[in-house]
Amino acid sequence: MKNYFKKVKSILPALLLAILISTLICFFLRYIIELKLEIDIKIITWEFIIPFFISVFSVILIRKKFLVLQFKNKEKDNFIYILISWILILFLMIISQNFFTKHFYKSINIKEVSEIKFDRSISNYKINKLYVDESQGKGDFQTKIVGRNGDKLQMQIFFIAPIFKDSGSVKNISKVWYSEIKDSTISYSLSNQKKEAASKKFIQNTLHYFTKKDFSKEHNFEKLFESDEKETFDKLIGNHDKSALILKPVINKSKNANSFLYLYLKILGGGLLIMLFSLIFIPYKEVEYKKKNDEFLSILNFLIPKKGSYFLPTIINLNIIYYVVLGLLQVDIFYPRTEDLVLYGAVSSEKIGQGEIWRFLSGMFMHGSLPHIVYNMFTLAIAAIFTKEIFGEKRLAVIYFISGFLSTIATLYFHNNYVGLGASGAIFGIIGALFGAGIIDGFKENKSVIFITFGYLLLNLLFGLITNSDNIAHISGFLFGALLSWLFLKNK
Repeated sequence: MKNYFKKVKSILPALLLAILISTLICFFLRYIIELKLEIDIKIITWEFIIPFFISVFSVILIRKKFLVLQFKNKEKDNFIYILISWILILFLMIISQNFFTKHFYKSINIKEVSEIKFDRSISNYKINKLYVDESQGKGDFQTKIVGRNGDKLQMQIFFIAPIFKDSGSVKNISKVWYSEIKDSTISYSLSNQKKEAASKKFIQNTLHYFTKKDFSKEHNFEKLFESDEKETFDKLIGNHDKSALILKPVINKSKNANSFLYLYLKILGGGLLIMLFSLIFIPYKEVEYKKKNDEFLSILNFLIPKKGSYFLPTIINLNIIYYVVLGLLQVDIFYPRTEDLVLYGAVSSEKIGQGEIWRFLSGMFMHGSLPHIVYNMFTLAIAAIFTKEIFGEKRLAVIYFISGFLSTIATLYFHNNYVGLGASGAIFGIIGALFGAGIIDGFKENKSVIFITFGYLLLNLLFGLITNSDNIAHISGFLFGALLSWLFLKNK
């Protein structure tokens, strides 16, 4: 029991301090910037992006406190506890930001639109009487590549129309607007003809919906905070000075500040109880923290190009930098629009046909979501480490780029009007090279490598059939990588 309290003493205070400081930093940072300085930043920045980075930084600072855990299986380490701590800190920060929104932004009830006060501290409105003039409505049609592997195409129609007191007031200029978004998702792998037919049907159904809609029955509204959606509506109505109030209907009554505070305390208590209970089963060990044994510093060191290891860390860093830059350019890093991806370098058969061959390279460094880039970089790191031992760094680079380039050509050959992105073709080239090296060196000696690499390909192809992801790039990249390995090893 004495050792149990030693574990608790090492981990619990550091974790609680990290939770408290992380929550307060994000809380007061938003209070100063948004409420005091009145600088509007996209709501997702406060409710996810900033909490994400602060929580990562916090858990990095407290990671050494978990070294007191001694696992019986020496291959295991304290990573799972660090991961749980990071998830707990991140969730609590996200909840605290939702509490911030509900606590500092008020809800009011008014009889009619003319009573609306343009007060930035008001977020929710209940309007008893209103008239939406759909004849002055404006709309915009957009598409986004969505899905875990960018295998879905989301169609969206943005509709916005001015709100008045009644139909007799429509000749006036309104500063209050009604907004609504309708969307539909189809498979990205559909032919262009089917995509066009689906788009026309979606547009017709949406027009019918807004034509038949009785806007007078809408009474509960929430103002749109800064977001990609609000930017689209601002452009539609020319709201360059941000003076217009854009509202969206709220179907269900939203949670109040107290509900988020209760949720925060419940998750905090539950998370700590799970942590304290799990510490019972892990033995304690006396440790002295040494910089050279720091796993985090080892990861950072892996990402630093150095003699004998330039290619892999450089490629991983470039992929990460490209992804971050897209976010800084206001591209939605979770569900980017197709137009934005094409604008900033995605592979496009139309654009390449116009002579923009540089997209063969840029498309290999683009990713459509956070899970997409994390999965690809993790797979690349593991596969490239083994491939480098066989072929060397220069040939590893050749396999990566040639497989990526040729797999893109293969994809364009089989798909018309294609738009795509990602390093999958190049990564499967590296995996294919491992497969080819195992075959050439002898099946009996390398059957585990052969089964693992070929099995990985089959699993991805099966998953691709389910999700309609780009199996052409996966198969061709794998085959080109295997062919290159044969050429290199036969001429060794």
